Amino acid sequence: MLKVIANIFFSIFLNSYKKFNASYNIRLSPDIFIKLLKSKDKKINLRNVIIGRGVEINEGCSFFNNPEIFGNVVLNKYVSVSGPSTRICAEVNKVTIGSFSSIASNVIIQEFYHNYNLPTTYNILNNYFGLKSKPIFTLSKGDIQIGEDVWVGSNSVILSGVKIGRGAIVGAGSIVTKNVEPYSIVGGNPAVRIKMRFSPETITRLENMRWWTWDFETMNKNKEFFSENVDDKF
Repeated sequence: MLKVIANIFFSIFLNSYKKFNASYNIRLSPDIFIKLLKSKDKKINLRNVIIGRGVEINEGCSFFNNPEIFGNVVLNKYVSVSGPSTRICAEVNKVTIGSFSSIASNVIIQEFYHNYNLPTTYNILNNYFGLKSKPIFTLSKGDIQIGEDVWVGSNSVILSGVKIGRGAIVGAGSIVTKNVEPYSIVGGNPAVRIKMRFSPETITRLENMRWWTWDFETMNKNKEFFSENVDDKF
C-alpha cells in the first residue's frame, strides 16, 4: 500500500515539472538517471513504463504499453519504446540506443545470457541456495549498440555483442546475432540483409547532413524535409 501511495505522489511530482508527462501506474527505480537538456524539446513521456536500476533516459523519450528497461541501458534523445512484452536489459555490459530510434512491441534486447559452462544453466545458486550468483551465472559477448534512426520491428530479438548501424531496419520477427550494416534492412532467423534503404549517394548525403544532431530551431526550419521521400529530395 505504501508503495502505491509513494508512486502516486512521485507521479504527481513529475507532472508538476514541465519536462515530464507521467501517469500513476509507472514504476521507477531510485537508481535511474534522467537527463534533460536546456532546450525547447518535447518532454519525456513516462506513461506506462517499468524502469529499473542504472537506466539513463534522455530528453524526448516516449514509452507505451509497459515496456521494461533495466541495467546499464542508455536511451538517447527521442527514443520511442513500445510494449507490451518489450524488455531492454543489461547486466554485464551496456546497451545503448541512438536518438530517434523506434523499438516496437514484444522486442527483447538482452546483453547477457546463461553461463552454459556451469554444471547447470539453471540459476541454482540464487533460486535454490539463495545466493547472489549473477557474476557467475551470466555471460556476455559485449555491448549492444543501436545507432540513430533505427527501427526494430515487433517480435524481434537483439542478442549480446551486436552493433546495429545508423538508419537500419530490423524486420518483424528477426533474431539478430551479428552486426547490421547502416541503412540496411534485415530480417529472418538469423537476420540477414534483404536490401539497402537508399543508394550509396543518398546515404552519403544523409551522413553529411547529420540531421539527428540538429537542435530544436534547425529541426523546425526543416519540417518539410521529414515529410517527403528522400529520393524526391536528392
